Amino acid sequence: MVKNYDKEDPFEMKAIEIPGGNIRHQVQVMSEEFRDMGTTKDELLNMFTDPFYSGLYVGYTQLGKESVEKIIHQVYNNIQRLNEQELYNE
Repeated sequence: MVKNYDKEDPFEMKAIEIPGGNIRHQVQVMSEEFRDMGTTKDELLNMFTDPFYSGLYVGYTQLGKESVEKIIHQVYNNIQRLNEQELYNE
């Protein structure tokens, strides 16, 4: 299904380039967003390698597989530690 662009659609995704932006930070933030939506590590890595997901793919091509994998593992490990800490504090 192809949908025509509607500038009034609040859910329309728009890619915006930020000159001088930090690509590592961008990859981290995108990873956190997908993690919080329930995406598994393997699913997310596959998304980074797929040109269909252009924002993720740009990070993958600029940083390379090893760097993206490292960021994804850090993001998922951080939430696990956070959850353990929350369970410990209850």
